[in-house]
Amino acid sequence: MSPHIESIDQSQLNSAVRQVLADDSAMVRNWTHQPLHGGFSGAAVHRIAGQAQTSAGNRPWSLILKIISPAHGGQAATDYDYWQRESLLYQSGLLADLPDDLLTPRCFAITPQSDQSQWLWLEDMGAEMQDEWALTQYGVAARHLGQMNGAYLVNRPLPRQPWLRQPDVHERLALAAPGISELPSLTHSLFAELLTGNRIQRIRRLWDKREHLLAALAELPLTFCHRDAFRRNLMARRNAEGRAQTVALDWGAAGLGQLGEELIPLFAATLSFVAIDVARIPQLDQLIFDGYIAGLRDAGWRGDARLVRFGFTALAALKVGVAEPATKLPNVARRVAALPPDAEPPRLLSPGGPQQAAALGHYLLKLGDEACNLIT
Repeated sequence: MSPHIESIDQSQLNSAVRQVLADDSAMVRNWTHQPLHGGFSGAAVHRIAGQAQTSAGNRPWSLILKIISPAHGGQAATDYDYWQRESLLYQSGLLADLPDDLLTPRCFAITPQSDQSQWLWLEDMGAEMQDEWALTQYGVAARHLGQMNGAYLVNRPLPRQPWLRQPDVHERLALAAPGISELPSLTHSLFAELLTGNRIQRIRRLWDKREHLLAALAELPLTFCHRDAFRRNLMARRNAEGRAQTVALDWGAAGLGQLGEELIPLFAATLSFVAIDVARIPQLDQLIFDGYIAGLRDAGWRGDARLVRFGFTALAALKVGVAEPATKLPNVARRVAALPPDAEPPRLLSPGGPQQAAALGHYLLKLGDEACNLIT
């Protein structure tokens, strides 16, 4: 056992288990723990399970303990990875009124520790990893996210807590600016399969149109978003009546986003972790977009779907198609240049290999062209 887990307070554990079992008489008899994947923040996540003595006899239970600390993110409330955001979100009540088909783990308690960390006692939503999703499942998840986003476009006031994430396209482009001019110099063989065809020229052309796109994006409404809803943070399930539901985990990036922005991680970040036939990338795009529009309509939003399409295509192209390679690839090139002559260069990881990564890059730039046409 890790030192953190060994220090669990029995009264805190009993309190959480009583909420899990909805039985105030429950007393924990024994328990074990299993470390789980904790995402990119570095937070420790454990499944804790055991037996409890209750008025109805011994009953099994399980819950999730997520341990967050200042070492796991930014210190300022405005930081994109502010370490306390998820715990503040649970305490705010913003997650207490999600659409029926979009679920999140209940938070039974948040207990501060002497080392400044915070322990989040969360509902166990099931297996850590699930079977591979059919493409249609992404459309289902998009619909449920659209139901949440749509509520804030129709009759629910936008949350204004200062620790919520804010739209960041300007920040992302500012970070990318120095690297734009460096892209043509990336001649190392490491980039040959990634920067295929005229990808660099297309990046630079879209970069030159950024102010035109940003001016139009500024007209779009804002809504409350998960902002990190991609495959690794989502689970699919069905309720007792067989109705499809989506479970959204890890709300540490939640905040305000522009119309259509919620779809970017569901599309682009998912493709960074899930191998999909490159020929099916357009199908994934269509399924996600159609599902999202259906979710907005479910919530009562009757706006023009072209506004949503513009928000998604423009932001995906600028943030992921342009800013991401211009920010990351020159840094990789500098690392490669600093290696000893006989050292092996870093590998550019993609679940579908360089072919999928290159295809996604070109597709994102195609979305940028679509966004420019939508303005016209």
